[in-house]
Amino acid sequence: MPLLYEVSVIAPDRVVFEGKIESLVAPGSEGYFGVLAGHAPMVAELGWGELKLRTQGGDERYYAVARGFVEVGWDRVTVLVDSAEAAEEIDVDRAQAARERAERRLRARSENVDEARAEAALRRALNRLHVASHHGRR
Repeated sequence: MPLLYEVSVIAPDRVVFEGKIESLVAPGSEGYFGVLAGHAPMVAELGWGELKLRTQGGDERYYAVARGFVEVGWDRVTVLVDSAEAAEEIDVDRAQAARERAERRLRARSENVDEARAEAALRRALNRLHVASHHGRR
């Protein structure tokens, strides 16, 4: 039987996941990394990407996450992110529309466009589309 530990995935508006898992793979700011039970305690910065949880029983859950931190303890992991959305909850049509809006704003290059905000919106939409296409609804 694999070793299990508690994990909480928390976004500003809700607790996205809470339960026992066997492992997780997270998008660190410098690249993806994995955590198994018994991992040495650490704190790491997260970037944009896909968070993968292998739950008790071996099921895999995927989330589109954006920026945050992960705190690993001896028997508990806490993931705090700016946003998180389960692959199966992603509205692909909405994400596609957001991508198109962001691309139009970036192409316009007008003074009224907040370029950093448009780039963040584009990155978020592309991340959501990637996770949904690989693990959610198509």
